[in-house]
Parts: sequence; structure tokens; C-alpha cells
Amino acid sequence: MKYLLFLSLIGFTSADFKPRKYRIDLDLPPDQRWNQVIRENIEVIPLIAEEAKKYIPSFIQPVVWPIARALGNLLPKDIHEELKGISRESGLPLGEVVGLNILYDITAFDRKHILYEGCTSIVLQDKRGNIFHGRNLDYEMQDLLKSMTIYVDFVKNNTILYSGVTFALYNGLLTGQRPNAYTVTLNERYSGAYIDNILMEFVTRFQRPVSYFIREVLESETTFDSAVRTFSKTHLIAPCYIIVGGVKPEQGVVISRNRWSAADIYSLTPERWYLVETNFDHWKKDDDGRRIKAMKLLDTIGKEDIDEQLLFGVLSSNPVQNNNTIYSTVLSAKYPRLLYKSLIIRV
Repeated sequence: MKYLLFLSLIGFTSADFKPRKYRIDLDLPPDQRWNQVIRENIEVIPLIAEEAKKYIPSFIQPVVWPIARALGNLLPKDIHEELKGISRESGLPLGEVVGLNILYDITAFDRKHILYEGCTSIVLQDKRGNIFHGRNLDYEMQDLLKSMTIYVDFVKNNTILYSGVTFALYNGLLTGQRPNAYTVTLNERYSGAYIDNILMEFVTRFQRPVSYFIREVLESETTFDSAVRTFSKTHLIAPCYIIVGGVKPEQGVVISRNRWSAADIYSLTPERWYLVETNFDHWKKDDDGRRIKAMKLLDTIGKEDIDEQLLFGVLSSNPVQNNNTIYSTVLSAKYPRLLYKSLIIRV
């Protein structure tokens, strides 16, 4: 019965495929870490750069790229050096590389968006107390981003410190895990005005674009509790939803972030065995078809029967999976191999 239910939910096709897998050695000089990634994706990198430029008015591009290059000097030193190496290997100007990597932080505010950035994240607990964390990443520029999606193990002292899914040319993380500790995904939250982003760039001295902040936490925080505290309290440039799953029962939260701190922390409880986040505050009227559909399916399956396969099936159902879905995966810090094993690029 469970298998038949899974088959009724799944939406992947024979054309769906797995991304390339890379190893980023954190013991290497930062400007050399991404060399293999860039060299093996060099044919599509100029295409994604040109496509991304379409979302930035041409008349301000002569100003945007020099400003982005200057902002790069304010980023954490290792991140900036990595970007310099990516620029060197790709042949793209450093300002463009920096600008493309901070696109989220300069476009996340309350308005009709120039980019459609969706995403669905689900964190839940099964009957045995296992925590599973599902993720669909939705974005425009689908065809190009699908060709550039990569899986990365970040290695230090020959040991995997943390892992994630990202894009060639992009050295931040929107989906990641620290093995046997916690998993994390980022969903966009539209809140505040553009001036708020500018203000927070001054307050944070541009040290914390969100995707780099996720890498920083994965590298430094060793437990679910410490990660949740840091994700909740640290000043950020842009609002967002940070979804975190742990390894113990009830270790699952949706952190609805303002720029200064958490607006809300929504947690698993004995009575609430799953949390679904798309791009809307959970305490407001819910008219989002993705979240409504996911919740209905989870209620139908129930805590007694849910497992990683059925969770993947929920992610695969329409409209949870949609025309903007780049990839889907299920994570579990307790079973770290699941991240790559379940990872599928949607076609």
C-alpha cells in the first residue's frame, strides 16, 4: 500500500538526472578551491551570467558591477578569495561574479518580484523519532540552473565537515547539512522595503549575505541547538525563512527571519509532527497552493506511515513541484548519505 501511494505521488520522469558531485578542500588556498568546478562547467558559465544580467536594468549595470566588486572587499576574507579564484578561472569580471553571488540579498524585500523565487521546505518526525527534511528549490532561469546544479562535500583534514547543493559559479549554500548534527534550507521571505536591505548592509558591513551565513554556521556550529540560536539572533541583510532539522525527536524548526532577528520560531512538538514552509508566514492566511497541497498529503499519509520515500513523493506532487522547480531532495543529518542519494534535478 505504501509503495502504491508513493507511485501515485511521484512526478519525476526518466529525463530527471543527478548532478555532478564535487569535493571542496577547505585546506587549500581559497582561490584554488573551486578550480575543478569552474573548469568542468566552463561552457555554461558565460550563459548563466548573461541570462542573470537580464534581471538587472541595463542602464544601471555600469554602476552595479563596480559597486559589487567594491562590496566584495567587505565579505569574509576566505569567501572573497574564493570569488577571486572563480573570476580568474571563469574569465568573468570579479564585479559580475560578486554581484551574481549576492543577488538574493539585494532582491529580497516586499514587492512584486523581478525573479520568481519559490521553494518548499518540509521538516518532519516519523513514528520512530527520525527527522527528515524535504526540499524543492524553485527559481527562474530553470534550464541554465539545472545544467549548473552541483552537489558539494566541504572537506577539512580529509573529513567531510558539511555538504550542500549549489550552482557552479555560486559559492554560497541554500541547502546544506552538517553530518550527524543538523540540516538547513533557505526559503525566500518578502518583507520590508528595499531601503531596509540597504540599511542592513551598513549595519552588518556586508559581512553576512545569507548564503554565506549558512556556510559559516555549518562550518562553526556543531549542534542543532547552537545552529538554531545563531540562525535566530544574528543580524542579516535580507529577510528569509531558515528551516532546520536535527537528529533527535522534535528537533525541527521554521525560523521566520527579519533582518535583525527571528520574527517567529515554529517548532515540532509531540502534537505537531510536521512543518511546511513555502514563502509565506505560517501565522497569516494561507492561500498558497503548494503548502495547502503538501499539508493535505502529509495528513493523508500520517505519522505512522511517513518515511523518506513518501516525503519525496509529497515534494513531487503538483503544485509542490512545478515548472520552476530546479531540484528536489530529502535530507537527514542522522543519515547524511540520503542528501545525495535522493537528490534529483527536475526536467
